[in-house]
Amino acid sequence: MDELISTAEAAHRLGVKTATLYAYVSRGVLRSVRTPDGSRFDPGEVDALAGRGRATGRPAGAVETVRSRLTSLDGHRLRYRGQDAVALSRERTFEEVARLLWTGVAAPGPFVAQEPLTAAVRAVVAGLPEQVRPPARLRVAVAVCGALAPTAPGASPEPLLAAVLGALAPGTTTAGTVAAVLGTTIDLDPALVLLADHGLAVSTVAARVAASARAPLSSVLAAALGASDGPLHASAGTAAHRFLTRALTDGPARAVAEQRRSGAPPPGFGHVVHTERDPRADELLARLPAGPVADVVPDLVGQVVRAHGARAFPNVDLGLAALALAHDLPPDAGELVFEVARTAGWIAHALEEYEAPGLRFRVRGLHGA
Repeated sequence: MDELISTAEAAHRLGVKTATLYAYVSRGVLRSVRTPDGSRFDPGEVDALAGRGRATGRPAGAVETVRSRLTSLDGHRLRYRGQDAVALSRERTFEEVARLLWTGVAAPGPFVAQEPLTAAVRAVVAGLPEQVRPPARLRVAVAVCGALAPTAPGASPEPLLAAVLGALAPGTTTAGTVAAVLGTTIDLDPALVLLADHGLAVSTVAARVAASARAPLSSVLAAALGASDGPLHASAGTAAHRFLTRALTDGPARAVAEQRRSGAPPPGFGHVVHTERDPRADELLARLPAGPVADVVPDLVGQVVRAHGARAFPNVDLGLAALALAHDLPPDAGELVFEVARTAGWIAHALEEYEAPGLRFRVRGLHGA
């Protein structure tokens, strides 16, 4: 039996409410296992039941639920192919976790490159004006790869990523390349691993939609990067950086009071999926070096929770902001870390989507105001 999953995860995989799930159990359609943490379910049995439901046929022309073998969001736990993401961030490199997501095997070693492609992309990106930010350079590198060597479904994604990363800065590893871009020597593997995937975020849905049209991986990445480009997604950490900076300069109490007067929620706190805590934030904050940032974060968290309630726990945006401030990185460093890391997940979802029926995404529209 595979690792048991929670009630919430089982209901999510089946696309039903919790009450319906328990009705399945009472009718003998599905078995549950009682544990100290509540009822748990065999994921293989749940997926088999979900498959029988799909076999009966659903209305064509719209997809409301995507079943995936990749990432599980179970309360405050995040797993990649059943393996705890926090544990992976302590033990594995980004390359190993990317391959785990793509193939199920965390094979070590740098991404396999095609040097002529890498050199050609590097030459184009090097010609950009100096003021072009690293995230924009990443987008240009992806576009150039698509123009020079579109990656067909079924081909290895490694030369594509090696060329894109190699165009940003010299480095044999992804973590080393990102560190070079940001002008630091710190180990960024843990942050990259923690951000490699997070289920069906909006950018990941964009990646899967592109893949459902059988777009090459370069176009999949372009679609995902386009969806991530904004203050509500990849660059959300920049607002958290400003908030944490105010807490450092003015004190947590004043920073929280000013934020409340603005009427906006505190950036870097709360989450639409996690309801108790964000394990990625917990791990990033626990890794902070001793100093002013590590000293101010607990007080800031306490002030925010007292002002906004227990659901206003720190999220990964605050973790990235704290990482940047503690190591004197640029304010938008979190945006680059996020987008480079998420390339692993976007590609993994595209590879999975290539196995599904094509063009299966179509939102039902209702005519009129």
